Amino acid sequence: MKRLLLSLAVLILTLFGIFLPLMSFSSPSGSVGADPVTITDYRADVTVARDGSLDATETVTAEFPYGRHGIFRFWDLNDTSNRGVRFSPEDISITMDGSAVPFELSWEQGRRFRVARIGDAERYVTPGEHTYVLRYRVGGVLAAGSSPVHRGDTSSWGADASSRLLWRVVADGWQMTIKKTQSTIRLPDEPISFTCATNRGIDCQITAPDKTTRVVTTGELPPMTGVAVRADLPFPAPARSVLPWSIRFDPVLGRSLAGLVAALVISVLTFGAGLWLALRSREAPPLRPVMYSPPEDPVNPGKVLGPAQTFYVANEAMPRRALIATLFHLADVGAVRLERNGGDWTVHSQVTPEITATLDAADNSLLNSLGLGRSGATFRADGSVAAGQKLHGAQAALDGSVRGWGAASGTVVHSASEMMGRTLVAVAVIAAAALLVFHLVPASIWVLPLAAFAIGGAGLWSSGVGTRRTRLGREVWSRAAGFERLLSTRSNTERLDFSARKEIFTDYIPYAIAFDCADAWADKYRYATGQEPPEPLWFGGGFYAHSGIGGAGGFGGSAFDSFESSLSSSLSAYTASQSASSGSSGGGGFGGGFSGGGGGGGGGGSW
Repeated sequence: MKRLLLSLAVLILTLFGIFLPLMSFSSPSGSVGADPVTITDYRADVTVARDGSLDATETVTAEFPYGRHGIFRFWDLNDTSNRGVRFSPEDISITMDGSAVPFELSWEQGRRFRVARIGDAERYVTPGEHTYVLRYRVGGVLAAGSSPVHRGDTSSWGADASSRLLWRVVADGWQMTIKKTQSTIRLPDEPISFTCATNRGIDCQITAPDKTTRVVTTGELPPMTGVAVRADLPFPAPARSVLPWSIRFDPVLGRSLAGLVAALVISVLTFGAGLWLALRSREAPPLRPVMYSPPEDPVNPGKVLGPAQTFYVANEAMPRRALIATLFHLADVGAVRLERNGGDWTVHSQVTPEITATLDAADNSLLNSLGLGRSGATFRADGSVAAGQKLHGAQAALDGSVRGWGAASGTVVHSASEMMGRTLVAVAVIAAAALLVFHLVPASIWVLPLAAFAIGGAGLWSSGVGTRRTRLGREVWSRAAGFERLLSTRSNTERLDFSARKEIFTDYIPYAIAFDCADAWADKYRYATGQEPPEPLWFGGGFYAHSGIGGAGGFGGSAFDSFESSLSSSLSAYTASQSASSGSSGGGGFGGGFSGGGGGGGGGGSW
């Protein structure tokens, strides 16, 4: 289950990261500030080829006041009449007053807008009139004559044997007043029909110098006013690239269907590789015959394993209550005595040479970490920072001792392949995050192959991965798991003679705590004897909250809770002190689209 939850967590983070760019794809602002620059003359020369490509030259003559660096021009790649078409300007070149001028290209709003910032940030343009010439090329501008003019409409201008050009020869996002415009449109054939319109209802005039050329002129245009033309041509539209998703999803899916398919196929493969590594790290569980005592310690024949080692060899991880289980185990063997003082607990050392000889490395490491290595020494769990610090160190020492025992006993060995798999999963997560954060890929879907590997291999970060049990370890595992069955099975199938050995119940309480099945162990005693479980002599009474025979009794509201609470409050005080210590250190919205759809959207302004 833990492995599944890890994979689910990585999956959720992956989906969030991949679709995060959609949040930056917002609608443009509806208002812009007054631009101090005026375009005195705007001339567009547009040549459309039969293959659907369009070459445009825009000559913008503008009157500048003092304090402006230049102009900017942006192109809207979206086509409102066909959500799968992208009008991306290519081969952009710009001059100013007949000479080269510096300009920078960038993307805005999830790569919907291509922006050219023209001018030098370190210098102002000389006040007066200046002429900019912008040249660029756009592909796929011809649509089928029967395609909709805009969403929800069906064209009545022609059939599939015709093609249609719908283009803004003056983009409707220019933020300054344009005194006059002249747009020359050169077509590959004589059009069946040709019309022009503005998005403010201002008149436009059309002249025809020859059969394939149309010239559109207007007078003064206020800011955010464009001129669009529509030409129906007497030949079928050439094939053009159309994506099955809208431009809103380009930052996620990219602008290539083949690229998307490739990313998904690679992701399936990397997910499979990660999953294979994760499944390979799992060890087939052995048979678990019920065992009536803890397994013997392979390092010390004749001695049984303590609760922490028993849990560790069965799960390749430390028990959640390793500290408490080991303290109770020490109390059971007489090494310590537990004394309750209100809400606090005091642990008294009672070690003798004879008792010490029976203890294992884990027991001794805990005693020494708490300063209980000599008889008469005490440790008080009173919720203080000092007590918490000592308990924190004892937990670490106990953990290291048990893991060290596992390696020294020959029951577990380190697995280089599993550690390598862990490392690869971590690298995949870090690399995917870096690619997203620093925008190093054109579309976020391209982090999916790395993320898919991490999703499949997330289980490599669950407890127990990195070590494998030897043949000896599997034998001990079988016995430890069988002993857990004895403790955790509530029914009386594996009947125990509690009447002959009442101490067997209290002896196994530390193990039941380690396996987190103390309530089931108490219920087993109730089912077997019809009586409430006996109080551990080493606890001093009040161990259980009685609920009646066969009830849900156990540790809720018991003195056991009080003891665990004392340890937890001490650890919490220490953790809080550490946290407190570490904490005390140290261009404007773009204009909207022309209602008839088509391309050529965009605009510009000064900066």
